[in-house]
Amino acid sequence: MSKKSAILLAAMVFSAFTAFSSNAHAWDHPSHMTCAAIAFTEIEHARPDLIEKIGLVMLKHPDISPFWVASGDARGKERARRMFIEGARWPDDNKWTLYDRPTWHTARWAIVEKDAPPETKDLVAARKGKPAGQAIEALVLNYAMLSSSETSPTERASALSWMLHLVGDIHQPLHVSDRFSKQFPTGNAAGTLEYVADPLGDSTIPLHMLWDSNNLRSQKLEDIDRNAQELMKKYPRSAFPELAPYSGPEVFEKWARESYKVAVDFAYGYGIETVSDPDTDQDTDKLVRKMVKFALEGISPVEEAPELPAEYWAKLQDVAHRRITLAAYRLADLIIAAADQIASERALAGSVLNTIDQH
Repeated sequence: MSKKSAILLAAMVFSAFTAFSSNAHAWDHPSHMTCAAIAFTEIEHARPDLIEKIGLVMLKHPDISPFWVASGDARGKERARRMFIEGARWPDDNKWTLYDRPTWHTARWAIVEKDAPPETKDLVAARKGKPAGQAIEALVLNYAMLSSSETSPTERASALSWMLHLVGDIHQPLHVSDRFSKQFPTGNAAGTLEYVADPLGDSTIPLHMLWDSNNLRSQKLEDIDRNAQELMKKYPRSAFPELAPYSGPEVFEKWARESYKVAVDFAYGYGIETVSDPDTDQDTDKLVRKMVKFALEGISPVEEAPELPAEYWAKLQDVAHRRITLAAYRLADLIIAAADQIASERALAGSVLNTIDQH
């Protein structure tokens, strides 16, 4: 089989899978895709010269099949845009492949409730104040790769996809927190062990997935675009005084700690009632497989769970939408800063070579 035939076959298989999953739950894809759609619009307005370059970068992605499927028959700017949006969901779609980095999606600091048992203190102390998960380190690494003139095209495409995804992840409060309590003495696994009634359905849903998805449940491109435009209109840049030019890799932890404060003050601080997954002692791989099964088939290990207070659900949507939009603006600024750094490095290298030639 030729390389082209193999790619087309893989694309057909992937297309069949996504056609199935789009009719199921795939909870967090729409939020990531909406975030990327906003970021692309921002880049297009601020630096239209980068759009063609983004398209060329995405064409070098090491796992190109899903990007061809996502782009369809689009060409030029629209193909670049669709591939860019696909890049934001790609890290979640490559579970259990050679591209999977399971520890990169979270950076979870502990939240210890007053009723937590004594053994919880030892577990939390063992973390030495550091978060569980490597999202912050992954952001530092991938931004360094994205912004270096020496990075290969394939590495740059992968790094861009991870940046698109991880900036979104660290703006989601339950990606940066673990709750320890009497109910969860060993932690609630970033909220994946806590269930509530889904406000938009007739099933139960992990609290983590509810924060991932909020009310953005459609993966259709027209819905993604509409949601992106609505969020940009509702939350313009002027609504975020915390927006600032990229100042160095330390900003990634700062952004994650913003989300952690939201988890402490509201996501868990509101005091909602939840139900536990009966199996509270699960390793990471088992948890991820359970979440994937839930996303694809809607099968929950919890049959009944409390309804959320209307006030909490309304505020959750507002907070989640604000965090998605803020993440998008920061993403756009990061990508522009990375492009400027590459241009600066190349200009400097050219100047040095000219100086050498003159001597």
